[in-house]
Amino acid sequence: MAYRIRAKTEDQTIRVTLHRGRNVVGSDPSCEICLQHPTVSRRHAAVTVTDGIIEVEDLGSRNGTLLRSQPIERAALVPGDVFVVGRAVLTLEEVEDEDLEVGIGVARAGEEVVNRTFKPHETTQIFSPLDRFSLDFLPQLLEQLLAGVGRERFAQQVGAALFDALAPAAAVEVIDTAGARGVLFAAEHAEIDLKTPQWIDAAGDGCQVRVLFPSQAAGRHFRPIIQSAALLVSLSGRRKAVEPAPAPRPGQRAKRPSPPSVVPEVQRIYDQAERVARGDVGILIFGESGTGKEVLARFIHAASPRAAEPLVAINCASLPRDLLEAELFGVERGVATGVEARAGRFEQADKGTIFLDEIGDMAPETQAKILRVLQEREVFRIGSHTPRPARARVIAATNRPIHKMLADGTFRGDLYHRIATWEVELPPLRRRRADIPSLAAHFLSREAQRYGIHVPGISRAALRLLSRYRWPGNIRQLRNEISRAALFLEDGELLDTERLSPAILGAQPLRTATSLAEVLEEVERDEIRAALEVAAGDTAAAAARLKISRPTLYRRIKNLGLEVPKA
Repeated sequence: MAYRIRAKTEDQTIRVTLHRGRNVVGSDPSCEICLQHPTVSRRHAAVTVTDGIIEVEDLGSRNGTLLRSQPIERAALVPGDVFVVGRAVLTLEEVEDEDLEVGIGVARAGEEVVNRTFKPHETTQIFSPLDRFSLDFLPQLLEQLLAGVGRERFAQQVGAALFDALAPAAAVEVIDTAGARGVLFAAEHAEIDLKTPQWIDAAGDGCQVRVLFPSQAAGRHFRPIIQSAALLVSLSGRRKAVEPAPAPRPGQRAKRPSPPSVVPEVQRIYDQAERVARGDVGILIFGESGTGKEVLARFIHAASPRAAEPLVAINCASLPRDLLEAELFGVERGVATGVEARAGRFEQADKGTIFLDEIGDMAPETQAKILRVLQEREVFRIGSHTPRPARARVIAATNRPIHKMLADGTFRGDLYHRIATWEVELPPLRRRRADIPSLAAHFLSREAQRYGIHVPGISRAALRLLSRYRWPGNIRQLRNEISRAALFLEDGELLDTERLSPAILGAQPLRTATSLAEVLEEVERDEIRAALEVAAGDTAAAAARLKISRPTLYRRIKNLGLEVPKA
């Protein structure tokens, strides 16, 4: 365990980790705990740490040092004690060592994780991890190195390449040993069984690359790749960056969302989406709320020949039927008192793309009107008899069980066949836990830039809690959690467990399954729990989401020892 002081004045709150020996408190910048306040003397007090004993001593200050409302010259402290220096209130805290270590670094303001566009080698021959790293990733890495990509961003690309290429690896870390950035990249496969885990390390100039293998034998063969990766990171940042390339023309390769996913399932989805974008077919995206359906839709539009034309999005569940139709089709002047002519979303998206989010919540009558627009490629504003062009490509998304709705007649089959030439389902965040560290760091970097502060990163302990939480709200919930936590960070502070919400702190540790039956049981438990949370305890809605009967759901809840959340 370690100790730190939380010091609070009227203007700010700072937290300083105590080192062994004497830690001086005062207004002088040379003090270990510097408090710029008129009531604090230049060298006001000292907190001394020796062999588990912590003492506070007044150094002859002008306004004295108080402990339990009494002035003191010297006194012992225990975690939780509060003492006063001038008007500053200081609290001694005991923290885990891992809560003081950077689990993943955060890019500074103005920096961004470079999008990785690695493509699997298209061949039927089976390649070793060494071949895969050399053939699939090394050319891209060398290209980025010659382009002068910054050290931190390049280190993240190298880490992602190792994580993809080294199939037996359980975890990969790239660490900055020259500055105060901490861990630049971190990802792990939670499902790999670690019987005799072995870290294989390789040091470079100002960096360290670490890869965790399930056994010493498994890792020994990959040491040359890890050493090469460390050398590549060492060489980065030395070449002056070249001028950015011109923006891609419509139909050229689009930039994938940042940060890049290290989950094969997500990578495959974007590989397929890039191909589908070339055509003009309808696309239907399935996925829970917050999984990034609109992000995928925007990527498809950017990768399509329609990229130079507008992408227009609308949430079909957020408006009542009449207002939704007015938004979709537009209105003509005079259709009601005071109403001016207004183009609808289909008209605005002509020659471009329209994204119909939550299309499963659309009324059957509106479905019929949309079908006609898609068939005729023209739209009539409400109150008008003049057709207007509506040659938009349709990308739709839903978290509803569309196939069940087709069977019971609540969703039109003819419309479904128009919009679902290519179907894809985005996995929930609980099935892509390896992406949580980089996503959290990306959101924190963005918030730090927004508030004008520098945040070194996220502590190992906080990262462990974030990675084991189930995230029923998926990526959107993770983004909101990081945004909320960033509000309470001071400049230079690490995001640690104290900044996390009670739901994250109270999350149960992930179980380690040892058999196929246990793996399947864990997946079923997670899916049922998530469905119940999304449905706010409504078992009928949860059963429909899981495509099982309500009695079956009750039976599985009982057998798995789950609780139904209160609505």
